[in-house]
Amino acid sequence: MSDATAGSPSVFEQYAGKLCTWGLTIVVLGALAAALCGPISQTGLYDFGLAFAILRYAVYAMGAGAFLCLVGFIFGVVAYKGDVLSNAANGLLGVIIAIAVFLVPYSQLSRGAPPIHEVTTDFDNPPAFVDVVPLRVASNAANPPQYVAKIESRGRTFDIMQLQKDNYPDIQPLKFKDTNYEAVFEKALAGVYEMGWTLVSENPQLGRIEAYDKTPWMGFIDDVVIRVEAQPMAYEIDIRSKSRVGFGDLGANAKRVRDYLKAVSGRSAH
Repeated sequence: MSDATAGSPSVFEQYAGKLCTWGLTIVVLGALAAALCGPISQTGLYDFGLAFAILRYAVYAMGAGAFLCLVGFIFGVVAYKGDVLSNAANGLLGVIIAIAVFLVPYSQLSRGAPPIHEVTTDFDNPPAFVDVVPLRVASNAANPPQYVAKIESRGRTFDIMQLQKDNYPDIQPLKFKDTNYEAVFEKALAGVYEMGWTLVSENPQLGRIEAYDKTPWMGFIDDVVIRVEAQPMAYEIDIRSKSRVGFGDLGANAKRVRDYLKAVSGRSAH
């Protein structure tokens, strides 16, 4: 073997740095695309469908980039040279970034939330949307404003009412005794402001409050209607929260209702 051949870098040395650099670049670009697809969609440049497509392919890209980073890191360890190991550290960084970004959507999907997009405290007479209906129409909301107890989708029938009962049995109306209607209505309205929702209307005569909430990243809008009415020996607050788009809400409406009930009652809904 010649001296030139003996001194030439191995395949591991040649490609460790390149693979790590390529992989890290792909991971960073994928992470940026994933992080910005939601905020940019809120500007109206494209719709939620394209935003989700960008997110999906960004995750694919990060997976491919992480694979290159991992291979490059292994090559660097095998080569075991100072400068090569230094470049290989980029590969480890790329893998860490990809895992960290992936955990954000995975943590949402792993909640085990049922495939529903609305929650109510009254199944027999769900509070009805009135003043937010024109807003839903103007935004081309895919989900109807009426309460839908059963949904046919994906070749299956989903019993929305039963799914809520099974998964969120703690969500119940609030009852207030030894008080008056005006005080309960003001308490219900104060809860809306405390939650930071956008108030659409308040009607003390009809006991109805309507508002909407907007998710910070993707900008999904969920509508809320609150009803205050007299019951035997008490006053009752019912609430209903429904997404404008999407088949499942990853538990967002249930969390919103629970947080509101806690804010108004001063105790956890659990």
